Amino acid sequence: MDLQAVRALVTVPDDELVPPPELFWHSSLLHGQAHVSRVLVHAFRLVEATGLTHEMPRLWAAVYLHDIARRHDGRSPPHGADAWTRLADLPDVRSLFAQGSVSDEDYPAIQVAVTCHSAGEPEPTDPFWQLTALLKDADGLDRVRLRDLDPARLRRPEAREMMRFAQRLYRETDRRIAPSRDYFARLWPSVARILDNPPHK
Repeated sequence: MDLQAVRALVTVPDDELVPPPELFWHSSLLHGQAHVSRVLVHAFRLVEATGLTHEMPRLWAAVYLHDIARRHDGRSPPHGADAWTRLADLPDVRSLFAQGSVSDEDYPAIQVAVTCHSAGEPEPTDPFWQLTALLKDADGLDRVRLRDLDPARLRRPEAREMMRFAQRLYRETDRRIAPSRDYFARLWPSVARILDNPPHK
């Protein structure tokens, strides 16, 4: 399955794939809409590389939620749990998730992934480890913006193969698109351009 087919597994328009700027508690260049958009790109690519297509709708939901409850850019272990708690007060987001093929049965896995992305990690034998690992790796790849991406901390070998792409995506798009409701729709064409023009060795 190619990247466009993976993207099509989330059946919502491009301009609704990431939270609008007003949904974030903390307006941030490090953890706001641009970051979440890049994490979603990495999530799509990880699903393409691993073939774990059944995880895509709930991985999208986990990416969408993971940083909306940050209050600052510093270390904040509870912000994942806080993001999950916020969902109860966001009926429009739950409706959006349903439109994107997220079912009620998916919510326990999403809760674990969102909560653990910032605090702890389930054991590899846990049924929700796979989703959590995908979220953590997609989020981890965007640590290029902090200049501290450590390949040893990525869980899946496929993620380690994506580090150069993560650097280019950040370098070639950061601060070039203003926060807006259609942010992801404007970012997405850059993905194909980068993939179609690999760096010369």
